[in-house]
Amino acid sequence: MRSRLRVIALALVCLGGAVSAVQAQQPADPFEATRFRFGPFGITPSIAVSNLGTDGNVFNEATDPKKDTTAAIGPAAFVVLRAGRSRLSGNAKGQYLYFQKYDNQRSWNTNLDGTWRFPTARLVPFVLGSRSNTKERPGFEIDSRARRDDRAVGFGTDVRLSSKTTLVLSGRRNWLKYDETEQFLGVNLGDRLNRRSDSEEAQARVTLTPLTTLVVRAQAMQDRFTVATIRNTDSYSVMPGFELRPQALISGEVFVGVRRFTTLSDSVPDYTGMIAQVRASYSLAATRIGLNVIRDLNYSYEESQPYYALTDAGLEITERVTSSWDIVARGSRQTLAYRTVTTSAATTDRVDHSWIAGGGLGYRLGRTVRLGVDANYYKRTVDLDQTRDYRGLRLGASISYGLPQ
Repeated sequence: MRSRLRVIALALVCLGGAVSAVQAQQPADPFEATRFRFGPFGITPSIAVSNLGTDGNVFNEATDPKKDTTAAIGPAAFVVLRAGRSRLSGNAKGQYLYFQKYDNQRSWNTNLDGTWRFPTARLVPFVLGSRSNTKERPGFEIDSRARRDDRAVGFGTDVRLSSKTTLVLSGRRNWLKYDETEQFLGVNLGDRLNRRSDSEEAQARVTLTPLTTLVVRAQAMQDRFTVATIRNTDSYSVMPGFELRPQALISGEVFVGVRRFTTLSDSVPDYTGMIAQVRASYSLAATRIGLNVIRDLNYSYEESQPYYALTDAGLEITERVTSSWDIVARGSRQTLAYRTVTTSAATTDRVDHSWIAGGGLGYRLGRTVRLGVDANYYKRTVDLDQTRDYRGLRLGASISYGLPQ
């Protein structure tokens, strides 16, 4: 990691000299976006009560599913501190998960992240950090709510090459660690999944219109596992795409690219394929259509199938019936395509499927408060292991303040 950080630091210095004559345009001040301001301190608070209802299959079981009354409450805040020309901004979130009967599923989850930026005439250096401590299902594969700790630190800089073109260079180190007692189907999750990840990224950003930015991301990542070293990998990805401001007819982000996933063990197959990250919405009159697509690689807890390609595609349609009432319909489908080690007795790769369908009704009080009622039906089919198939229904009400409406 030290040698890579030195390379990035040298590149930053060289770029700083190369653009010494460039007059950089300063980014928008996040302080101005906060709702409440007290001297140099700005804050936008929010709170949400969700899942206030029932879960028809608390443990995602194939037979004899357990039902319970549930609720989740979570305060959050976006904060900004002005210190001279620098800006320290971040998010603090907490959530308490409540189960009436199965109290061992209760948990308090926290998420913290922050970035400190130092604008200058030519460069905008920054440092960042984040930490989350949660007891939740880590994705679509593991059914237990497992306690894990995620931490990250990093640094980088924005380099304004012209009034419309910016280069962003950054380096980051992440640590993922499960509690020592966390197990799923007899497997110690820490032994399989605890790891350190180093990444280096370069972004080229070109402002095409006031509402549209062309972005090309190039990233290198090195994953090193604490115990299961057979999973160690080096990967590279390139993802061109667009960022679209909320004021545009189509807003959000659309990225599609390719990842080269090179394993350091002869028994684990490599992978080269398409990846995608799409979070976009289209608004027309009273109708809003949201599309979410994630395509990437995830590590598995399985010993003989150490990773899988996840495709998660979802569609949500919101119809404003009146200025206060709205109706929501949603659906999503997930595919987990596993890759098998060559030393395994398994002869074919495994593919699992799941899907979610549901809808809800919402009522808005002003611009910051929303009341809602939702129902979601979910189902999973596990290839080659029907004992892990499950289905269920979740019914719940929600109340939110301060969140985007």
